[in-house]
Amino acid sequence: MSDPSTESEPPGAWTHGFADGAAGIRLHYAEVRPEGELDAAPLVILLHGFPEFWWSWRLQMPALAAAGYWVIAPDLRGYNLSDAPKQIDDYRMDLLTADIQQLISHCGRERAIIVGHDWGGAVAWQFAMEYASSVERLIVMNAPHPERMADAFGGAPNFRQIGRSWYMFVFQIPMLPERWLATNNYERVGWVFRDTAAHPEAFPAEVMQEYRRAAARNGLSGPLNFYRSAVRAGVKESRARLGSQFPGLAQVLDGVFGPSAAAASEFPKIGAPTLLIWGERDTALGKELTEDMDGLFAGPFELMYLPDCGHWVQQEGAEDVNRLMLEFLERYRSSD
Repeated sequence: MSDPSTESEPPGAWTHGFADGAAGIRLHYAEVRPEGELDAAPLVILLHGFPEFWWSWRLQMPALAAAGYWVIAPDLRGYNLSDAPKQIDDYRMDLLTADIQQLISHCGRERAIIVGHDWGGAVAWQFAMEYASSVERLIVMNAPHPERMADAFGGAPNFRQIGRSWYMFVFQIPMLPERWLATNNYERVGWVFRDTAAHPEAFPAEVMQEYRRAAARNGLSGPLNFYRSAVRAGVKESRARLGSQFPGLAQVLDGVFGPSAAAASEFPKIGAPTLLIWGERDTALGKELTEDMDGLFAGPFELMYLPDCGHWVQQEGAEDVNRLMLEFLERYRSSD
């Protein structure tokens, strides 16, 4: 018997399930199974961004299943039908990556192909470094590698990118962003897509209504706590990187804020074959964040630009994204 809570989910070729995540939370997911023996099908985990939910992958899930992949698209913790714990610390990156590891185990697998966009891409990058043996292949869309983002805010400050990220700092204000986004039954959630898309026609009213409905289910404190937790960690990282670059500044900061025991993070090189797909008309993340990345990988790395797509690349350019994904997965299929 299906869970009654899934009855209002958008209809399609998918079914729904629930899995245990880290620290006792419950994760909801949608899945599409391929024809034939499931044991022979590579597992693909699709991780959405803000302010989306599993449905942002609606244009990829059937295509992947038709190509023989077992497709699982969870609601990240805090979103839609997944549990939404209340504390900022409930959204630490180590918990977000542990959720994905437990989801893979729930599927009875030890490894999966990890695909992420936006915040899901940030989780995917970190997962590939923390749980390297669990990643067969990695595909990220419009989410910078954490080394590039850390550098932009600390080691080699990118003031243009810092300016583009203004909303991350606004989201630190308690409760005000939740209330602003909830106005008129979460109308502004729909605006987030329409007003930042290179192709607003990809987000007609009926699509925006689904995102508004999902946002209203739990409210947006959980999703916003992703940013709050990340900025807390990022402030420590930026201070460590600035201090290593400018020792005199480190002394000033220590005098103002007290000594910092933090050292700049070292990011392990990613060994899994990796594809980064980037919509060049992204208004929130600069293309320069994708430059000079080869040294971050121990395995194959491919970078594909889509010049006429914005941030919501898998929805604005679904045909191109699906083609690039399937071609990449086929090139490295021997690693299954």
